[in-house]
Amino acid sequence: MIDVYLYRSYTPMKKLSITSFINLMFIFISETAVAQMQFLEQRPYEPPSFEQYPSSACVDHHHPYTNVVDNLFLRFDGSEFNSNIISGDCLNGSSCYDGHPGTDYFMPFNTPILAPAGGYVLWASFSPAADPCPGGIEPNGEQGTIIIAHGNDYFTVYLHMTSPLEVEVGQTVDTGDTLGYAGDTGCATSTHLHFEVRKGNWFFDSIEPYVVDPFGWWGNFADPIEEFRGNRSEWLWLSESLVDDGDNGFERFRGPDWTYLSQGHNNDSWIAPSTQNPNESRHYAMWSPTIETGVEYDIEIFVTSGIEVTSGAIYEVYIKSENGTSTKTDVVIDQSTSQDTFVSIGTVILNEGESLAIILRDIVAPNSSGSNVVFDAIRIKPSTTSSINPTGSNSNQYGKIKLGSASPNPFNSSIFINYELKSSANVQVSVHSISGKEILSKNINSLLAGKHLFSWDGKNKLGSDCPSGVYFFSITSDAIYQSKKIVYLK
Repeated sequence: MIDVYLYRSYTPMKKLSITSFINLMFIFISETAVAQMQFLEQRPYEPPSFEQYPSSACVDHHHPYTNVVDNLFLRFDGSEFNSNIISGDCLNGSSCYDGHPGTDYFMPFNTPILAPAGGYVLWASFSPAADPCPGGIEPNGEQGTIIIAHGNDYFTVYLHMTSPLEVEVGQTVDTGDTLGYAGDTGCATSTHLHFEVRKGNWFFDSIEPYVVDPFGWWGNFADPIEEFRGNRSEWLWLSESLVDDGDNGFERFRGPDWTYLSQGHNNDSWIAPSTQNPNESRHYAMWSPTIETGVEYDIEIFVTSGIEVTSGAIYEVYIKSENGTSTKTDVVIDQSTSQDTFVSIGTVILNEGESLAIILRDIVAPNSSGSNVVFDAIRIKPSTTSSINPTGSNSNQYGKIKLGSASPNPFNSSIFINYELKSSANVQVSVHSISGKEILSKNINSLLAGKHLFSWDGKNKLGSDCPSGVYFFSITSDAIYQSKKIVYLK
């Protein structure tokens, strides 16, 4: 598999109408406050029955373009590779590809490619492939390419599309809209989607690239991509505090021996054969839940039963600081104990500007037993000893409130948030800005048990429109507090 990336000198962009030009300028002047937030609402393809295609090639953080082959591949977790890193020669499961600027997803031909977030179509055409193609292969006809501006300084790029393209320049798309179909056009040797994210500009630039990694940067030193234009790779997928297969907060990476199981949390999980030899490691996955800062949380794992599992699974807990570097803590867990339930493996408190990721690999601790590593759900739950329950009320009360989905999220007119009470209670629902300023608050007395719905139109308690940005919806009852991050894009 070899990719090619669009050069400005190869194919001119279609002309925009005056109306389209005005719309485009509106996108470009959106508030910079939303430039670094999570905004990708779903994966950019129609999901298969097993919920998610694995990522088969990642962004090279050392230099992310194929015309700069420098014999070093640097992955988002800080892992370096300097052998078998040319496309076609990479070991399956290492996700190495010297000079690669995007994420590749292998999938069947004609799989619908979907918009992962709303935006505006800047490019939609079949254009001549690069000449010559990387690796010296012959191009497979003209390459189908789509580029979308998302109004927050981020742009997504889709390569190797087959005919027909379902969008055209000047069109506005919503999350989940079909853009086109997976193909093998241009400099590609097999059917796959090359999904790329650029920040600050949609142009291809091989010297000072705009590319960033939507899976973020989790190394213990600064992201080398920052050296080009000051752009730091952040985790860009909107997620929840419970992350399972198919969710935005979960990503599985390609390996030769993944096995899907119709069991576990939500009746799905994955296993891979365990190894104690790092050179034989070919399978890994990561979870990155979205949680509020300043609160102590338990990190809980779910392991399905009925499988010969390892006694030495190593859960790597990454905390990324505000300056963009991460610290990693290894937690060794016997997956054969406390199965079919959530079990805490540690606690974490994030400070302002910090983020969290958890990586599990097929490599296990020395002298451990068991032939498989299980990859199932992870949940981040407020600790019963944390400030989530400041008055010291009984921890069993936590289950009295269940905060459900928020849709659409991000939103630009109204958002609907579901919540459920297990018993009648007085509740307070509130919206706060990311800085903690109260936007509105409502007390509801003697609310009956059952499911309820809260809607917000983006206005404050005085009826004025709020600016675009990140907000927190919270619900409180009997000292029990739960919150959810919501994103307002005007």
